[in-house]
Amino acid sequence: MTSLPLSDDSTIPSVDGTPPGDGGIQIDINRGSLIGLLLLNTFLTVITLGIYRFWARTKVRQRLWSAVTLRDDRFAYTGTGKELFIGFLVALVALLPFGLIVSVVNAMIPPTAFGQRFAFQMAVALGAGLLGLMAMYFARRYLLTRTRWRGIHGGQDRELRRFMVKHLNGYLLVLVSFGLLQPKIDARLYNYRTGISWFGTERFRASATSAGLWSVYLPSWLLFLVGYIALIVGFLPFMTWSAAAQEAQVTGIHPGPMPTFEPTIWIVVAILITLGTAGFFLYAVRRSIAFLGATQLGDMLFDLPLRTRQLLYIPLVGTVIYVVTLLLMVGAGALLIWAMGPKSTVIFLLPLVLMVVFLSLNSLISVAWTQVEVLRQIGRHLRLRNMAVLDDLLNRGQPAPTRGEGLADAIGDIGIGA
Repeated sequence: MTSLPLSDDSTIPSVDGTPPGDGGIQIDINRGSLIGLLLLNTFLTVITLGIYRFWARTKVRQRLWSAVTLRDDRFAYTGTGKELFIGFLVALVALLPFGLIVSVVNAMIPPTAFGQRFAFQMAVALGAGLLGLMAMYFARRYLLTRTRWRGIHGGQDRELRRFMVKHLNGYLLVLVSFGLLQPKIDARLYNYRTGISWFGTERFRASATSAGLWSVYLPSWLLFLVGYIALIVGFLPFMTWSAAAQEAQVTGIHPGPMPTFEPTIWIVVAILITLGTAGFFLYAVRRSIAFLGATQLGDMLFDLPLRTRQLLYIPLVGTVIYVVTLLLMVGAGALLIWAMGPKSTVIFLLPLVLMVVFLSLNSLISVAWTQVEVLRQIGRHLRLRNMAVLDDLLNRGQPAPTRGEGLADAIGDIGIGA
């Protein structure tokens, strides 16, 4: 498949004569009502000690899915809060033995046995990684089967074992190359995950490559590599002294004075990692644009003539909103303490208020700003070619899972609209 060159000229027609932004897909969402829903969700989640979050996530997904219209028919999210809650409970019961074993074994390892403790931590990380892959698999399957358009829903092939093997092989290559092969592995895994997904009777396919990604990825990778090396160099004297201090508790030999703090190296580390993080964000944006443009459903081709710089305002504005709100929140808290006195009974409610504000802020920025803006940009620029494929779509009749994302909820949310 060949895609059109990226262009800022909105007058360039697509292959089938459809102008950009009129590829049969529209995004229509009221940000004001969405903000109201998010604030209500936060309040109900807090007063129910987190239980309402499953229903909150469902309501947000319903709002986002229904904002997307394809050929005059809206998408629908058919999942329920009850499904997510039951899936969470089932996964939580399944994970309890794992957590218990980790706690018991960790308590049995002596504090000075650094080799044993490191090996155990690596084993725990591997186990958590396997569970994370299972969570990804079941979350994708759930979201696809609960996405409906014209009564037709999506799905995913039932091949958990192959899914995990494919991802483990890819992650191993990334690990042994110290992250250098990340773009190549990203393309390979995207093509695989797309290939096991389908909508109705048509299967998705992708021919994504790492071409065009290296110019952004390599500088970021080098910045992170140098930054982490500097971080290790800065931490090494403290790690050595800490090991000697713990051994001194047994032998009685004084470990010597604590190493002096050198601010220069930490400033360098902070600059390198900050620049590397910004570069990795650019890489993630360019990767998403390139990979979506290499995707197709049956013979229907996706094309996204969108430049990376056209999306940069999204994280920049989100960061400004986040920083300004946090500063205002801290300032208001300090002013309240100054006005009422540090021993006032009202001050003890301040942590709860700050927690509610923090949860609301994260939700507002992630959903009401970032996700809505990304959807709007996709609606403006995405072109779909050979849309006649949609007229022949039928349901497969394959049963959908009866429970929610399960492991994804127990391990940590990786879905949309939390």
